[in-house]
Amino acid sequence: MTKVLIVEDQRIHREYMETLLSQEGHYELLPSVTAADVAVQLCKTNPVQLVLMDIAVNGMMDGIEATAKLKDMSPNIKIIIVTSMLDTECLVNAKEAGADSIWYKDASEEALMDVIDRTMQGEHIFPDNSPAVHIGFARSDKFTKTECDILREIVNGLSSRQISEKLDISGRTVDWHIKNLLEKTGLPNRTALAIRAAKGNLFVIKDKPEQDEKDMK
Repeated sequence: MTKVLIVEDQRIHREYMETLLSQEGHYELLPSVTAADVAVQLCKTNPVQLVLMDIAVNGMMDGIEATAKLKDMSPNIKIIIVTSMLDTECLVNAKEAGADSIWYKDASEEALMDVIDRTMQGEHIFPDNSPAVHIGFARSDKFTKTECDILREIVNGLSSRQISEKLDISGRTVDWHIKNLLEKTGLPNRTALAIRAAKGNLFVIKDKPEQDEKDMK
């Protein structure tokens, strides 16, 4: 029996995975936890073989940080990132942390069990791209890379000036891409862009930087 730990703070997703795995017969579920740091401590005292790890969970660290710690502690443990976050950075960060596979929550239960079974057999399952979502009238997979980079920073609360400095492009270029995003989506302003992108889980929302009055322009 493969010992499995589910790390998920949303009850509906947690119970869904618990029910699915309990029906399989060859997976033994440990009591699920809602915090990543608790999962790390639990794995120190229990022979966990597989962790289903959400990214945005409770506790002192997120799922990516916990994955890195668990892999450092137990290199042979299998970790599947389960997330609704569609930011392509999640794929990159998950791989860098040592995750074995990733599964998006909107996929089917058959897809989840396929990812779990193949991961336990030694495969690494990473989709080439995250699922597309609608932002206004546009699909996210129709945005250019630069548009995605700029939209990510808008969601994270950066001003045009801060985006210009971070991405090393001119302020005029930032404004031009924002204009294109507004035209593609049909949304009225950058605030609406940020809200729609955040609701669609298109990007991981980080702590917002402090801004002065000039930054807000």
